[in-house]
Amino acid sequence: MESYLNKPSDYFEHARMDVLRCLGSVEGKSILELGAGGGYTLAHAKTVGKAAYVAGVELMNLEGTVQQKEILDEFHICDLSMGIPSLKCKAFDVLLCPDVLEHLAEPWDVLRRWSVYLKPGGRLLISIPNIREISVLWKIAVRGDFGYTPDGILDHTHLRFFARRNAKGLPDPSQYEQIQVVPAMHYQQGPRFRPLFSRLSLGWADDFLTHQWFVTAQRRS
Repeated sequence: MESYLNKPSDYFEHARMDVLRCLGSVEGKSILELGAGGGYTLAHAKTVGKAAYVAGVELMNLEGTVQQKEILDEFHICDLSMGIPSLKCKAFDVLLCPDVLEHLAEPWDVLRRWSVYLKPGGRLLISIPNIREISVLWKIAVRGDFGYTPDGILDHTHLRFFARRNAKGLPDPSQYEQIQVVPAMHYQQGPRFRPLFSRLSLGWADDFLTHQWFVTAQRRS
């Protein structure tokens, strides 16, 4: 846990607007977020009416954040890899896993167990770093340097690494259907040359351009 305390100051304190853009319209729905940080994504979703009920789970109690504010319907401090706590809401419409599964030794098992809280027909949205992004490939293959960094794709707290095919294998097919993987860059703000080159290449270059993948799926009935 100590390694997480040395993160950049804003690491836990921003709303994932890209995740919410990808999620689309879920007005009146309930959202459970694993690895919810300071709770800002959930708070924003609730404030703008994107969700009616929000619950978060995070490893640490982060003072000065909105974790325990009334805007959040429930918030739990626990290790995702350990036992699952009893939540007040027993069935959610949406399960968010934004850049959290790569921090776990067994992300497939954790996702499988926490999916019991997702309603049949409910939506899963995972965001996961892309190990094939071009700057990382250059660093490893050309410079011969797998040096870890405080955050980003080679975050020193990452235990697992994913390319597109591996990302698609995160949801258990016995639990989920309609599993899709899309480049997160199309939902993120920043330099537009990467999305432009993606379109010019008809998506061929996406594996090297996007920093993250968004994995979406629907819970089987």
